[in-house]
Amino acid sequence: MAYEGVENYCHSEYDWSVAEENPNIMKIEMGEETDSAYQVVFHSYTGALVYFYVEKASGTTKIVEYVPNLDVKNEVGTINLLDYTRQFK
Repeated sequence: MAYEGVENYCHSEYDWSVAEENPNIMKIEMGEETDSAYQVVFHSYTGALVYFYVEKASGTTKIVEYVPNLDVKNEVGTINLLDYTRQFK
């Protein structure tokens, strides 16, 4: 459910048209898991990574953008990931 919600969110918020000819330049993958949260990672064609920290109990998701080349990390907000699993069913 965490992966599905992040995938739906990313497809609604980010422009995927740049990856039409080369789908490998953008992807979503599961990251680490703890007892209370899942981490899902979006890889942008720009090289930026967006980390989604999904609380298992509530679906509340913290979003953190990271640009490895500049070593810049910013928390950009939160969403309720359950909104993105329900709306796309």
